[in-house]
Amino acid sequence: MRIVLTGATGFIGSNLLDSLAADHDVFALGRVPARGRPGVRWIEHDLSRPLGEARLPSEIDAVVHLAQSRRYRDFPTGAEDIFALNVRATFELLEYARNAGAARFVFTSTGGVYGHGDESFLEDDRVNPINFYLASKYAAETVIAPFVSELNAIVLRPFFVYGPGQGAMLVSTFAQRVVANEPITIFGNPGIRINPIYVDDAVRALRQALQHPSSLLCNVAGNETVTLTALVQLLGNVVGETPRVKYVEADHDGDVIGDTKRMRTELGVEPEINLREGLERLVESLR
Repeated sequence: MRIVLTGATGFIGSNLLDSLAADHDVFALGRVPARGRPGVRWIEHDLSRPLGEARLPSEIDAVVHLAQSRRYRDFPTGAEDIFALNVRATFELLEYARNAGAARFVFTSTGGVYGHGDESFLEDDRVNPINFYLASKYAAETVIAPFVSELNAIVLRPFFVYGPGQGAMLVSTFAQRVVANEPITIFGNPGIRINPIYVDDAVRALRQALQHPSSLLCNVAGNETVTLTALVQLLGNVVGETPRVKYVEADHDGDVIGDTKRMRTELGVEPEINLREGLERLVESLR
């Protein structure tokens, strides 16, 4: 399969790239190519610029769009870059995929589009994006929707993917602070409930999405649900230290938990790395 992959140097993208390069012909799109991987052809391009400037192959089988703005936390100063990566580039890549004969387009949205709730979120539940970044992800989903008449469009909504090599995201930040014996702030006591998924399992979901026979909207999450307090305590147990936790008043109610039935039935993915094992691997990498 000939695959164009964006975000190939990111956390999930680099893990997926290693997996795909073993048995597919991969064209990796990135601002700063990470050359040296066998079976990967790099295309240097910044997706904040028009896609027409990139030297893309004329015929492909699939596009996997993982890239996101480095300024995803910066609103309103980074709004233009966020919009360019999440919305405009998504449309341009869809048009490119259609014209290049691709059968599949895989896009990573986020479980954050649901907002917070008291029950596990189903894919058909109403969304409630609470900031510009999340709104732009959902906007991309709506741009993708009409293209299901042209190709198989698979939209994945990951929930708290974590693992070695990750930057300043929730689980990795907690792990870094516990290892360094630094204080951790949790909003509310015991904090929201989440069901994080280890990066290897998320990569398996992405690989399965590339084989899926039809369009699909699907959560990608783990099987184990924990409060933030329980997560930090488990990290402390793994590290062998008592975490230093400070609680502050939460400005929202509800949890962020993704229902995984569709992931299991449609993609055939059952998470293989349990939470403790995943945290052990993460902590070991930090040491």
